[in-house]
Amino acid sequence: MVRKLFFLALICVSGTSASLTIEDPWKILTEAHQASKMLNYQGTFHLKNSKVIQSMEITHAIHGEDEYTRMTLMDGDPGEMLSHGKNIFVYDSKENNVVIQKREQHHLFPSVLPSTPENLKKVYTLSFGEVVRVADRPAQMLTLIPKDNFRHQFHFWIDQDTALPLKMIVSNEANEIIEQASFTKLKIVDMKTDLSWFKPKIDLSKEYVMHEEEPVVLPGLKFWTFVNKPKGFSEISSSATRNKDLNVLSHHLIYSDGLSYISVFIQPVQTGLMPKVGTISMEGTNISARYYRGYQVMAVGTVPMKALESFTKSISF
Repeated sequence: MVRKLFFLALICVSGTSASLTIEDPWKILTEAHQASKMLNYQGTFHLKNSKVIQSMEITHAIHGEDEYTRMTLMDGDPGEMLSHGKNIFVYDSKENNVVIQKREQHHLFPSVLPSTPENLKKVYTLSFGEVVRVADRPAQMLTLIPKDNFRHQFHFWIDQDTALPLKMIVSNEANEIIEQASFTKLKIVDMKTDLSWFKPKIDLSKEYVMHEEEPVVLPGLKFWTFVNKPKGFSEISSSATRNKDLNVLSHHLIYSDGLSYISVFIQPVQTGLMPKVGTISMEGTNISARYYRGYQVMAVGTVPMKALESFTKSISF
């Protein structure tokens, strides 16, 4: 049944989806991005990554000009994410403590689409499927099919009333599901003046530990280049941390085409330590590692291995 849905998505369907193909069919992606950022909503969605299935509770609101999001993990060990603009804090509950991590950005469902589809047009083909029900709401199915083998297929079900993404499936070229997220409950609410929900659930029996790495300002000139970077991927983030054992920096770069993300790590290898070399796949995430001129170069992402190897094999400095 799932395979049939995938094949249906490859056909531009007339009738219920015809209105979306008039004028600019890519406009629906812009509207979906805006809906995920500007709507006030509460809901529960299931997230499946490989064999792991988790339930997430989400509350999202706009207060003034600021965006607030709270996500709560409903299964297994407690965990939360609170996001206010660019300030993102993850609360990861351990056996005896809760580790708080600050992050720069997140691209979690349903806020997964870029603000503009211009780059997506260069590397994906857009097609429409049927209108079906998701979380008891009518949703337009659409598929982004890669024009090359450096990225996966993305399937979205967009709420016809609000344009909010209600469901997402990431699949490989064999139509095997890599990742899936889908609302089971969704309510559009009015929370313009109420932010009482925007706070972590405190466990007084545990110690709270702030995990922070001292930021390092990168020099203007980087010492590496990628000779054969895949089309459509551009650098969206770069950071460095100072190695405690060596007086050198470890670098972390993030590349994206707007939907797919690749993390590249460039780390010095201490004398006597064996660097990692080769490829490995773990629960839908691929890793490519290489040793190059005293550095461990590693690329990680939910993308085909070929995309990762294009970074690790083409680095030069």
